[in-house]
Amino acid sequence: MSPNIAELANLIISMLCYSFVLLFIFNLLKVNYFNPIVKAFVTAYKPISKLSIFSYRLFIIALIAVCLKFASFQLFPYEIFTIAGIRFSPNNVSIEISGVIAFIGTIIFALNIIFYSVIGSVILSWVSPNNSHPVLELIDEISNKTLNPIKKVIPSMGGLDFSPIFIFIAINVISNFLQNIIILIV
Repeated sequence: MSPNIAELANLIISMLCYSFVLLFIFNLLKVNYFNPIVKAFVTAYKPISKLSIFSYRLFIIALIAVCLKFASFQLFPYEIFTIAGIRFSPNNVSIEISGVIAFIGTIIFALNIIFYSVIGSVILSWVSPNNSHPVLELIDEISNKTLNPIKKVIPSMGGLDFSPIFIFIAINVISNFLQNIIILIV
């Protein structure tokens, strides 16, 4: 395979993996189905869901995302991949370790989506609150559904909401832990 075709194929597989991670987050947080973006993702997933032998949708979506990332490693073993700032070549690791790295990389990517959604929601609350654009509504909904459990425990004080700080800390701790696992196994 020529380098340009290999790069394009790797990009397509990565984009498919990322879209399944987004679909996983949409299903996990039960975001508004009537949002046009969510509706497009769900509509695109419907034919795939009919082929599935499992009935639990979240499991299937996560499995497809991990399998796509794993396939990317196996189809392009001489590429240098970067997951969470850690560079490795699948050529130097076994298939089992590649599977673990694919699983951890998928989790880290999902955490990054939530992290940036919370940052985007905080900025949007200052700049453009109650905007009706579908992307902005989706960012706000992902953020709110992530922050609601913390808001129940830690209420806002004097009009300031400190729950994003706790989410940032939790995501950082989990991401660092997962990155350390990747460093240990690679």
